[in-house]
Amino acid sequence: ELARRNFWWSSLAQDAARFVQQCDDCQRSKPLSGKQAGLLQPLPIPVAPWESVSLDFVVGLPPSEGGNDAVLVMVDRLTKMVHLAPTTTSVTAEQTARLFFDNVVRLHGIPKSVISDRGPQFGGKFWASLGDLVNVRVNLSTAYHPQTDGQTERMNRTFGDMLRTYAGSNPRAWDTFLSAAEFAMNNAVNRSTGQSPFFLNYGFHPAIPLARELDVPAPAAKAFVRSYNDRMDEAKHLLEAAQQHTTEYYNRGKKETTFKPGDSVLLSTKNLRQLATGPRKLLRRWVGPYPVKRMVGQAAAELVLPSNMRIHPTFHVSLLRPYRAAPDTSVTNGSNISSGNPGTSPDGPPPVDWLNNEPLYSVERILDYHARRIGKKRKRLVHEYLVKWKGYSSDQNSWEPAQNFTPDLIPDLEAARARARGRCEDAAS
Repeated sequence: ELARRNFWWSSLAQDAARFVQQCDDCQRSKPLSGKQAGLLQPLPIPVAPWESVSLDFVVGLPPSEGGNDAVLVMVDRLTKMVHLAPTTTSVTAEQTARLFFDNVVRLHGIPKSVISDRGPQFGGKFWASLGDLVNVRVNLSTAYHPQTDGQTERMNRTFGDMLRTYAGSNPRAWDTFLSAAEFAMNNAVNRSTGQSPFFLNYGFHPAIPLARELDVPAPAAKAFVRSYNDRMDEAKHLLEAAQQHTTEYYNRGKKETTFKPGDSVLLSTKNLRQLATGPRKLLRRWVGPYPVKRMVGQAAAELVLPSNMRIHPTFHVSLLRPYRAAPDTSVTNGSNISSGNPGTSPDGPPPVDWLNNEPLYSVERILDYHARRIGKKRKRLVHEYLVKWKGYSSDQNSWEPAQNFTPDLIPDLEAARARARGRCEDAAS
């Protein structure tokens, strides 16, 4: 519209649309409109209890008196029985495997598959070698896309609500209520199966004080077996129906997105955690482009990533967008100057570096220092430094806390504090 006010040629609209589509800054900075790409790919329903187990962590809990601040949630994908194990956010792959064996393998045997997101707890060499050793096929969900592990996510919400109820008056003792929460969840009827996890695992409901007082009679053996088999079959049918309903609802109005090997795509930074060496506002919505190596199933693609970007290379298509490169319109004219459409080539700040799967930014200069108190009673003292970022204009300068800097910048931080201290002494004299 702006171009049409002052110019006209026969293909103006098409050229303007193409120009916008090929704008490098626009592709990296603007969100995708409309629904997320990719269809929901449901996992097959297990045949027997504890044949397939989903794992996830609930983190961000207040530190308990026992030193725990996280919970490992283990769910049988068929019966929906759950086991809860208190742990810490710094739990290692080896410790995770030990929790899994103590809470699942000890009671139910070794599953055929384990479903989880690709968090650091499952990506270590120990977990992979342990899986090979005991013949467990670690069937991880697509990196950073939890739809295939949605049941554990829903279980986490239920568990969180229950934990707040139990431990509301004593939040530092929340880990002492896990056994009660686990029992209540396993004794409750699951909406997907129509039965309680206890019944589908053992064929009977657990005794509770009221049942003991009423002296409820046990069913005859043949009737018991017949009833158990019927209810297990019914639970599987209900699971299939619930899964089909969820898939149809999620995929409504969506088109299947696919890429070919060699296609250039941008990767969403939504789930790429930022190491504290740069302000979040500098991180583009999309990074890349990266070539597609191959499609993994119908809804994920494996990318060719830089070696310093230590992250699993497989991503759900909802985290990818096609990259439209502008055609090379450079004209040499006897010089090395390249003339092209402004904004259609990546001429912005220098590329982001990566460390341990997280983007890093380069500090050009430490400009200033101050200290301020934060918190409800202003008891916590925070030391902050004003940073000029390399490749960015001064209006992108930002105050960053001391822990946001790598060790090699310590001399610059100390120099900034010394300058600030000198100004205060001069002002006082």
